[in-house]
Amino acid sequence: MLIFSQNKKQITDCKTLCVTKNIGGNKEEKFVIVGSAGITADITGGSAILASFPDEKTALDALEKIFTAFENGATSYRL
Repeated sequence: MLIFSQNKKQITDCKTLCVTKNIGGNKEEKFVIVGSAGITADITGGSAILASFPDEKTALDALEKIFTAFENGATSYRL
């Protein structure tokens, strides 16, 4: 699924998405959605931070919305 990042700076063809704690983030960026394109040879390992949130619940709600869109046949999603 193509995901357009929250900051509008990247589009990632994601194979997996996860919510994780953002170590060192400010109070508005404590949790992030990370998307992975799978195994790649670049230094990021094919992963990208796609969005940041102040708390885990808000991040999980956003992840749920992405999954609902996927279930309904969407091939792309804007954060």
